[in-house]
Amino acid sequence: MYNPSVLIISKRKELSIRYKKILRLLEAETVIVENLSDATLEIKKQEFEFIIISDTIEENIKEFIKKVRILTCGFRPTVIAVSKSAELSDKLELLNAGADDFLSESMPNREFQARLNAHIRRHIENLTNHLTGFLTEKLTRKTLKRTLSKEARICIIYVYIDKLDTYKEIYGEIAGEKVLQTIGAIISSTLIKEDTVGHLSENSFLIFTNPVKAEKLAEYLVYAFDNVLDKFYSKYDFENNFIMLSTNSKEEKKTSLMKLTAAVMEFTPSKYKSEQEVIQSAINLIKPLKKEEKSGYIIDRPKLYGKVDNIERNKVLIMENDDAMGLLIETTCHINGFSAKVCEKYDDFEDCLKNFNPDLIILDWGKDGENNGIAALDRAKEYYKTLNKKMPYVIFSTDVLEKKEILSHGADYYIPKPYEISVLMSAIKSLLQ
Repeated sequence: MYNPSVLIISKRKELSIRYKKILRLLEAETVIVENLSDATLEIKKQEFEFIIISDTIEENIKEFIKKVRILTCGFRPTVIAVSKSAELSDKLELLNAGADDFLSESMPNREFQARLNAHIRRHIENLTNHLTGFLTEKLTRKTLKRTLSKEARICIIYVYIDKLDTYKEIYGEIAGEKVLQTIGAIISSTLIKEDTVGHLSENSFLIFTNPVKAEKLAEYLVYAFDNVLDKFYSKYDFENNFIMLSTNSKEEKKTSLMKLTAAVMEFTPSKYKSEQEVIQSAINLIKPLKKEEKSGYIIDRPKLYGKVDNIERNKVLIMENDDAMGLLIETTCHINGFSAKVCEKYDDFEDCLKNFNPDLIILDWGKDGENNGIAALDRAKEYYKTLNKKMPYVIFSTDVLEKKEILSHGADYYIPKPYEISVLMSAIKSLLQ
């Protein structure tokens, strides 16, 4: 739950305590000061959503409000003036000076509480995403900044929905909104009153929660999202585990379905200096999951350091029906720093896989009517399945425009013939580097 921050500026202690008790009932966080200099220091520490100014201060309240407005011009809090006077001229003077509301000291506590609650409710509604019900990015970053200033252990979960933009491009904005509403419902169902959740972007979120339950929460989010994923796609797209963005006449890398990835980070105030550092650490932590096909989560654990060999993936096996084209591809691969080998016959394909151990395979459709490329792809999948090893990337080049069939058989990239050699090299680099 989000708790707004309130700065109370009053010379009279009993008045400040009264306001603080009322605000505590509204679950707001309060800071009390007596003058402008102390107020300036507190405003620099944190961006208050509300500032209550009493005319008990020694400074002229009208000029004081003007100075506060200058100090807070970057984040524009709601300023509420409180005065002993109930004269209309006094009210108008303070409202024209920059106050958003005027309350009388003699106002009963219940009415005072209701008026403040109305301001808080309107403030939060204006800074809440209408689809998910979560805080907007501005308020999320402010919450993170405030959390860093507290002396408390807390856990954040960075949640990212991969491929949401691609999904909206194919299925439309309304379908994309349904995805966000569903994600909002899933996340909200896991939270308790003390938790807070907000957007960092349309498809990324921060959850502030207790370290004890953070890992279980991340595990549940992954499980729940994967169990509703089939509701968002057509039966064909879901069963094949990819979607296509363009027609058969356009080259295309296979586009996977949406997935939910989460990074769990526990931190103390001394660990990070700024909210930007926390966010960047979460983004860096989640990067390894982007290569995985399925949803998943990762936890920030103590790091073990050691020497690790840097293994480059640069071996390209070429299965091309046109000998001249095969030689051209091999030469171009060598020029661009890749190790390449041409397999001249489909009958020798499995031997080439065993002896060359490629990181990427370029397959051709084959001779007319024989469909050798698809058969070779199926044999390769069976071979690597037997070895219990991950299949190399597959680029399929063809003059037979069967994009759906080729990609559904397991190819990662589809290139229709004829094509420029630069298009092929760009595809190889995007997959291997």
